[in-house]
Amino acid sequence: MSEFSFGGEVVWRPSDEIVGESRLKQFMDRHGITSVEELQRRSTEDIEWFWTAVLNELGIEFYLPYERILDSSRGIAWPRWCCGGRMNIVHNCLDRWRGTPVARREAIRWKEKTARRVFSLTKN
Repeated sequence: MSEFSFGGEVVWRPSDEIVGESRLKQFMDRHGITSVEELQRRSTEDIEWFWTAVLNELGIEFYLPYERILDSSRGIAWPRWCCGGRMNIVHNCLDRWRGTPVARREAIRWKEKTARRVFSLTKN
């Protein structure tokens, strides 16, 4: 397929090496998924499995575990995710990495014309 259904051309395709090293490919391999089409099918047919697997893959930590991954009882336009669970986004994105090698990586990169700033969890 050389074009998306909306008419735009594909301008870059990853090499087999890049695909093989990607977190997405590693996720698929861990779950015995052999194609993107199969991943898409499983992600929509078994939403509970898919989002639980994604949260585990990303290491998202909850202070209070969720009881149900999705409540769509109010309709598809008003879903409630991780029902009953409590988590802290700052903890998951920043705080839990303090004191680890990850803390030295860039957390935020900002650039505007000639000005540039990079923030990490360590002193800038």
